[in-house]
Amino acid sequence: MNIVDLISSQLSSGDVLGKLGGLIGANESQTRTATNAAVPALLNVFAKMASSNSGADQLAKAMGGLDLSTLGNLAGMLGGSQASGLGSLGGNLLGSLLGGGSNLTSLVGVIAQFAGMQPGIMKTLLTYLAPIVLGTIAKQFSGKPDAASVSRLFSEQSANIRGSLPKGLSLGDFASAAVSAASRGSEPSRGHSHQEPAGSGLPGWLLPLLLLGAVGLGWYLWQESQKKAQQPQAVAVREDIKKSGPVTVDRTEVIEREGKKIVDTVAETISIDPKFLEAGKVAGTLFTDLSKILGGVTNEESAKAALPQLEKLAPMLTTLEEETGKLPADEKPVFAKVIADNVGLLAKIIDKVMALPGVKDLLGPVVVPMVETLTKLSK
Repeated sequence: MNIVDLISSQLSSGDVLGKLGGLIGANESQTRTATNAAVPALLNVFAKMASSNSGADQLAKAMGGLDLSTLGNLAGMLGGSQASGLGSLGGNLLGSLLGGGSNLTSLVGVIAQFAGMQPGIMKTLLTYLAPIVLGTIAKQFSGKPDAASVSRLFSEQSANIRGSLPKGLSLGDFASAAVSAASRGSEPSRGHSHQEPAGSGLPGWLLPLLLLGAVGLGWYLWQESQKKAQQPQAVAVREDIKKSGPVTVDRTEVIEREGKKIVDTVAETISIDPKFLEAGKVAGTLFTDLSKILGGVTNEESAKAALPQLEKLAPMLTTLEEETGKLPADEKPVFAKVIADNVGLLAKIIDKVMALPGVKDLLGPVVVPMVETLTKLSK
């Protein structure tokens, strides 16, 4: 078993990458490049965590709390109303496992820079990938995983994980530093301390060697500092997330030093709540079908032919009511305005059709209740 290949096969099946790209606002090629870097990076961080008892225990608890049955159809989940829940779950997982704050921001920055992607978009991608990665790992255990089994699995997969990191993507010591305080809990020392007897002193011949060594070390450190001064260094990363109705604007500002030059880069990612998009998709289909069917009615005969088609739209109207009910309170006024605008346009078609001889008696019992329901949703 190669855990990296298992996760990659999950992501490459069906239209998973396409749906992920739609959620983060990137095309499929960009999403594939970013995912090929993000998955090994996450696994590398989790492997570092699993090397300590507290980190392995934290991973085991996180995986034990996942509902693995919901991860069976990724393409369907990412393209439906469950996508928002998956993203929220991933955000909570990353926050609890990596400690959030600067740790998560640093990981996002490293992968985003490698993949040539804005940090805000990469952060969103990681929130969707985290539960997928952990869920795939959790499925490899016969029951709920414990710290020992998690540690053993990551130990067995360490070579596969290291080998999957793309060339040029260097996490350095970040994977060790990124784990949360809980996963870095103190563990008993495995070595034996050795204490010199009091008053042992230094041999006379050792002092000059120590002085020479100190001079050499100082020279080496000075050279390294000069090299680092010439490389781009992140000075600060600030993130501001604002939500207005269904629209969320994630503004990330990265200030870097390139030699003596300060570069200030601002990136904004705009996303729309998947639940709002799902409700809008149902509403759009319903209004399109209604307009098309009613627009084809020109007399009593065509009204008779249109009647069964209109009756078939009843389940779609029910679905629209359900999806609207799932929207957060701050998004409902925006959605109601969308419905109201479309009801206004549809009313013009209905008035024209109902004025035809014999049509009102045929279509009225079906069309009028539908319009009344849509009008309620518009308020």
